[in-house]
Amino acid sequence: MRTPPPAAVRAVQRVSAALDRASAVLKPPRARFLEVSGSMAATMLLRAAVHTRLAEPLAAGPRTAAQIADELGLHADTVHRVLRGLAVYGLLRLDRHGRFTLTRTGELLLEDHPHSMAGWIRYATSRAVLEGAMRLPQSLRDGLPAFNAATGRSIWEHLAEHPDEEAGFARTMRELTLMAAPLIVAAYPWPERGTVADVGGGVGAMLAEVLAARPALDGVLVDQAGPLAASGAYLARRGMAGRVRAVEGDLFTGFDAAADVYLLKDVLHDWDDGQCLRILRTVRSAAGPAASGQGARVLVLEWLQEPNAAAFPVSISDVIMLAQTEGRQRSAAEHQALGAAAGFRPGRVIDTGAYGIVELIAA
Repeated sequence: MRTPPPAAVRAVQRVSAALDRASAVLKPPRARFLEVSGSMAATMLLRAAVHTRLAEPLAAGPRTAAQIADELGLHADTVHRVLRGLAVYGLLRLDRHGRFTLTRTGELLLEDHPHSMAGWIRYATSRAVLEGAMRLPQSLRDGLPAFNAATGRSIWEHLAEHPDEEAGFARTMRELTLMAAPLIVAAYPWPERGTVADVGGGVGAMLAEVLAARPALDGVLVDQAGPLAASGAYLARRGMAGRVRAVEGDLFTGFDAAADVYLLKDVLHDWDDGQCLRILRTVRSAAGPAASGQGARVLVLEWLQEPNAAAFPVSISDVIMLAQTEGRQRSAAEHQALGAAAGFRPGRVIDTGAYGIVELIAA
């Protein structure tokens, strides 16, 4: 499918945001408030559906709640009520005969769907994540990261102890990358030759998209042992076997990967300013002079949050960062200031219509 131009994506986003604002203004305040506060019901319904695999029988076609309950060994009336709730949010359709059908959005509940979000729901509604969210009022008082203060460990330590949640989290991050990657690839003038290093790149989803667009580029994938172990099979499926060198490394202590372009996608938003500075200095240490003879470039790929602009999804993501990590969403200027402190000079800032690209050039 052809990638839409960034201007078209931005136009759709503006229209969608305008419709949301109009809906908020036109509805009575109490009705709008109930709508917003009732979003907790969506989370409850999604958690219940995923943990009981409630949507799986619907993969074969329309079913009544009684049929689904019989197949899964559940309580029929409760199944009907939960499925009806999911229909309110557009995940299912309910006909006048009481039969439910999955919508395209609802299909993402299926465990074997190629873009399944079931693992994300298990992670996002886990006890530890919810404990962090419950602690958010205290964060308003002391400014401390909610998850860390509530659980006594970082989200990364928690995920390492819960591989099922970690797998769901990683898969969702990969899906989000694949959604944004075509726009990112289309928006930036990638070199025809040389090396691109994806730092903290997981199994290499973003890197594979870049290499697919530039057949003469080589790739380096930098991450810890776990993601790298899974990257070989993934990159082979993407036709990138032999084009990517895997390098085990650490964002804070260093890695050996000279390149012309470094990617930092959704990395810096997980960390506070001091830790981001350490990460950027680590990348600067790895980045010798680029093969082109110019300074190596770091591309910070993030949703960009201007201080006085409220927008979906970036402003909501920023609150999630507050509840789950030590980080935040930042503006282009804030990324450039961190880059300057780490030995980079500012380059281009590109709005792809989804992610921002903040280019930092090795000084």
